[in-house]
Amino acid sequence: MSAKMLRVALLLPTLGASAQDARKLSYDVLAGYEPSTDVSQHSYIDKDQKELEDNLKKAGGPDWAAAKAIYTKGGNSGAAAVMTVAALGADLPKGGTVEQNGTNLGYMKKAAGTGATSITVTYTGTCREGGLAVQDLSGCFTLGGGNLIVAGSNIGVPTLVTNKYRTLAGFSTAAETKMMGQEFFVPYRAYYGSGDYANQRVMAGLDGDGICSSCDDAARMEIVKKTTAYMNVWMYVIREMEDAIFDCQKGCALPSCNDDPVHAWDEAVAFYAGSLESGGGTADGSLLHQLADKRCENFGTCVSGSTGGSKVNQEILRQFKLAQDKLLKGKCIEVVPIKRRIVELMSVPLVQGALRYAYKVGEQGQGSKAQAEGAAFSAAILPRVAACDPSKAAVIANNMNIEVASKMSSGFEEVKEAFEATYACLGITCEDVGGLLVTGTEYYDKAGPCTVPQPTQTTVTKTEEADSTLLGLVCVVGIILVCTMVGVAVFFRLRASKYQKMAEGFAIGAGGSPVGKTSELAV
Repeated sequence: MSAKMLRVALLLPTLGASAQDARKLSYDVLAGYEPSTDVSQHSYIDKDQKELEDNLKKAGGPDWAAAKAIYTKGGNSGAAAVMTVAALGADLPKGGTVEQNGTNLGYMKKAAGTGATSITVTYTGTCREGGLAVQDLSGCFTLGGGNLIVAGSNIGVPTLVTNKYRTLAGFSTAAETKMMGQEFFVPYRAYYGSGDYANQRVMAGLDGDGICSSCDDAARMEIVKKTTAYMNVWMYVIREMEDAIFDCQKGCALPSCNDDPVHAWDEAVAFYAGSLESGGGTADGSLLHQLADKRCENFGTCVSGSTGGSKVNQEILRQFKLAQDKLLKGKCIEVVPIKRRIVELMSVPLVQGALRYAYKVGEQGQGSKAQAEGAAFSAAILPRVAACDPSKAAVIANNMNIEVASKMSSGFEEVKEAFEATYACLGITCEDVGGLLVTGTEYYDKAGPCTVPQPTQTTVTKTEEADSTLLGLVCVVGIILVCTMVGVAVFFRLRASKYQKMAEGFAIGAGGSPVGKTSELAV
């Protein structure tokens, strides 16, 4: 029996019968990552992204209403029914099967107590409604479909059925509630002045107002489709990684409680890759994994130069797997630096995208479409740049923001230098970003890879070198060993303390309510 199968076997005795029936020993692989839990519904969010983009590039012109419907209402991911029923005569368990007209359509998303008049049921069949252009209600609960049978108990006919879905909009509109205090959300909220900063930008593109009050259709399209994927989803991936660490840090004993943090981590991967992504550089995804593969072709940072999938995805996949293993073992704090490294790697394609379109506008004079693409990419990374160096962020913003009247007025080289000046702080390197390729190994003029200046070397005589070598080595080694031991001990003690406090605050907030967790279905 494999280690993974053993872990699942250990979990089975602690689960209810319905949960046992639903659990499998393996799940669909997500771009090379094998989830430990079922996150297929989460991965379907890329189908919303694809339909949104399809609505924007219709032959007759963008269908803004249809794009807005799928963005705000969803339809592919996280289908659930909220049903009004007669007051319950007994408690209903979380995970209990729910049937109507002899068909098992779902299971209880959460427990419902005696006297409750509403239940929430996660669909296991096909119920595709929401904002979809083509809907399939064959697997939906209905008012005329007969009595509901929950875990064998007849609770009567529903008097109201509302189908709800996870949405791209919800990733941003719920950010204030779910992400407040999280280290990567905080600078974004501070920079833009609101928790739903990404949603505001998407809606401006969809409605043609706000930052897009002067945008043409081409610009509006790019603001919408790039912001949804590279701001809404990008930050939510990080949120799920944070959620996994919090869940792990709550102190649940293995094996009965290890499913929660691992499930949250699996969700992060599902949102990063999506369900359509096969990996390896094939153009079939719609989310962040596909972006990294596209940009590596432009910047020569793929596994094989400009082909073979991105080094970014290769390393992110390794980090995802490493953290998954640590969470399964309950090593919560050790996941924190992994999360940070993933965020650093996720930043590389955003910088590459910003530089690519800065060049198209600044050096090639391309118009509104390229300007909006550059604005979308730079907006997605600017808060991180600003946290490193506000003056460099100002240079980028003043040249690339969609609201700026004269785009790239300072020139490409100044914008490129502003990005490069913050690479070390962002946790990335010149090699990570690469240079903008014409073809093969030929770079566009002024757009080649940057180089890290080497420190000035001090020349010493052979005698001085011989006299000082032994003493220097002894001192350096001694200092390094002492500092390393002290530094590691202090770091992990502080980190553990911080995350313990954050976990406690996360678990119980004002008035005894959960902080960072909501009952909203777009989770």
